[in-house]
Amino acid sequence: MKAATIYERKDKLYVHSSSKTTAGVWVITAPILAVDKKNPEEVGRALSECLAASREGVSHPKSFTSLFNPVLDLADVKSLSTFVKSAKCIEVETRDDMAVTLIPTRNEGVDEGFAPLPDKTETTLGSDEALGSLVGTVLAMAE
Repeated sequence: MKAATIYERKDKLYVHSSSKTTAGVWVITAPILAVDKKNPEEVGRALSECLAASREGVSHPKSFTSLFNPVLDLADVKSLSTFVKSAKCIEVETRDDMAVTLIPTRNEGVDEGFAPLPDKTETTLGSDEALGSLVGTVLAMAE
């Protein structure tokens, strides 16, 4: 499986690849991109790039404290708490590099994170532009 995550905060989307460690934990990995949410083709292209970079068997981090710092830097935010307070999130996965599943989440705050809303899941086989357009639809379902 390949995975990525999209965060919406203000007028930007922050997209990153997720990779599975040797201990079986999914962690944030490069690329980490900021894109204009009003450009579906750019959003879809960024998401496709992040999914393509997703891997299994990456080294398990010794510390998790700074893994999210590249996203905070792109958003020009000093703390995870500030970022999460006004963010929406979509989890994205693909098992066959064709069908892409987008799972909206509910923001439960900095301590609890984002809880998946599997009953609102959407899947697409389309182009980058179709994928980017679906991101907007799924973000509207995120809480």
